[in-house]
Amino acid sequence: MSHRAHNPVYAGSSPATATPLIGRIMQADAVLIQTPNIDFTKFLGLSHKMFGFSPAKSADASHRQLNDSERFLSCLAALKDDQSPVGLPPHLLTHVSFSVLLAASERDLLDVLEYCAGMPFVAADTIARGIQAAVVTGTLAQWRDAVISGCQAEVEQTVRILFNKILGIFESNNLKVWNDCAHKQSTDKTLLLEDLR
Repeated sequence: MSHRAHNPVYAGSSPATATPLIGRIMQADAVLIQTPNIDFTKFLGLSHKMFGFSPAKSADASHRQLNDSERFLSCLAALKDDQSPVGLPPHLLTHVSFSVLLAASERDLLDVLEYCAGMPFVAADTIARGIQAAVVTGTLAQWRDAVISGCQAEVEQTVRILFNKILGIFESNNLKVWNDCAHKQSTDKTLLLEDLR
């Protein structure tokens, strides 16, 4: 595996006067900027009229706090089977989309976008030399696959670090769609994923 030299790049003339793009030294970084906005009032009201029951019954009875994506996907699963478990059914992950703002070196960002194949994006140069930013939008299923691909041993460390951050962002929002992957630590302390499906 090749190792690229990676020097921190600041959005300013010097580290002391720098204004980082995303609030840190300009290294690979990611921020979740868009999550699904679901009109549960309309969805549940119309569902009750059409099906004669609330598909949110199991989700609302859950003992844990669900985010909107979990609640919505649980409702979709309940439309077919009112005994379906509450959570993130893998076959329904394409029904919710997320946008992530990424910042990375031009070379790393190109690699990241390759692993995010099929997701629409807008990329542009930043005021920091050699650093680009992109907004990438994909379904939860697409992000799941991209993160698995980006967390492999053969992936450049700087790119893998970015995908580790993306995974952390989703999991901190209780979007844990990598539970059926083996989590291993590489020799450089980054996370590797092995898809066990």
